[in-house]
Order: sequence, then structure tokens, then C-alpha cells
Amino acid sequence: MTKQLFNRKILVKQDDGRQFIDVVEDETHLSWTSTVDETLQQRNVDAVITRLADGVFNLNWLGLRGAMSETMDFNRHTLVGVRFDSEKGPQRFTGSVQLLNDDGTPDLSPFTNCQVVLAFWNAFFNRHDVSAVTQYVAPEFIQHNPSIADGAEAFTHYYRVLFGPQGSLHESKRTVVSVADRDDLVYLHVIRQDSPTATEMAEVDIFRVRDGQLVEHWAVKQPFPNHSANGHPMF
Repeated sequence: MTKQLFNRKILVKQDDGRQFIDVVEDETHLSWTSTVDETLQQRNVDAVITRLADGVFNLNWLGLRGAMSETMDFNRHTLVGVRFDSEKGPQRFTGSVQLLNDDGTPDLSPFTNCQVVLAFWNAFFNRHDVSAVTQYVAPEFIQHNPSIADGAEAFTHYYRVLFGPQGSLHESKRTVVSVADRDDLVYLHVIRQDSPTATEMAEVDIFRVRDGQLVEHWAVKQPFPNHSANGHPMF
């Protein structure tokens, strides 16, 4: 997880018309205030908060109108929940969730490690925006590509010329076919084409992410073959 869920304001919009501003305080407590009826507010509520996946959390607590169970997916900004009312029984609802900055404005920066890597990847390798290194790559970046020295500065210097008007990667593109993550590592399976006329290659790039920044990188690549013994495509 690249951003801390706890001590963050969360805007929750439910499809039954009620809206809440939630502040998750730690793994066992949360507080919330209704923005529809300011008299309905509750603080320091005992809760069970479980991380289901990178950017996906389940919250369970006892609210004013019954037991609540919500799954918040910050990757897709979706909310799915069940309210267990003692009189009406289980009531399902959906909605949206979004992290807020301290001033109440939406926090639109990437939440998960996968989002961080993809945001960097598209800005750098497809839009050829070398300034993305400053935003996403740690100064002490560790590089396992033997052609590039360690450090964000060396990474920028290496590609600035290649992405330039006369550079060999001026018209290059790298299409991400699949993404996976485990712990602090993100894996990209990529179709790489260095120019419109160049032969496509299959590439796997692995990034280690820490505190929202890329700190380490590995890459392996393979040309598309002219013949396959098994008849399967590369992707």
C-alpha cells in the first residue's frame, strides 16, 4: 500500500442518499459524521478494518442504525456494503469512496503500488516525459539494467537523449498487457516497440515501490520469434 488509510478523511457517498465523511483513525477505531444530519455523529467507534488487497479494505462496526459491513475499493472508488438493521434485517447498498486531502479536496494521486508504476510507465515510456522521474523515482534508485547506472539522475540522463527528436526511442511505445503485484513488487508484462518499423519484443519489468516511489528495477526482454514450436502467441 502506497498511501496510509489511517488518519485520512474518506468521502463516502451511498446510493440511498446519505453521505458521510469518515476519518479512519487506526486498525480498530473509526469516526464518522453524517453530512445530511449533523445530529447523527459518532466518534471512536470500535471497528475491525481488514486489508483485502492493495487499496481494498473491509470495515465492520456498529453504527447508530445497526451493524455495518463495507468493502471500500480505492482503486475503482467503489463501495459495497450491508447494514444489519434489527428490525428490517440485512439491507444491501452501494456507493463510492474517495480519499480527501486535509483541506477537503479530492486526493487524486495513485493509491496502490500498481497505480504508481502504471502512472510512471505511461508518462515516461509512452509520453516520453522525463520529468516523471522526479515525481515517481527515488533519488537512490537501484538499477539492474547493466546499461544504466544507479540513481534517478542517471536514469533521466540515459533516456533524455533517446527520447529526444533525433533519439532512437523518439517514437517508441510500450504497451502493458498485464500487471501483477506481490508485497512491494509490481510486475509488468509489456509489448515493446522501439519505433513504428521496429520488431516487437516481449518484456517483463519489475519495480520495487516504497512510500509511493520506485526504488529498484529489473528488466528482461525477448524478441518475437519467427516460429513457435507450440503455436502459441507471445501474448
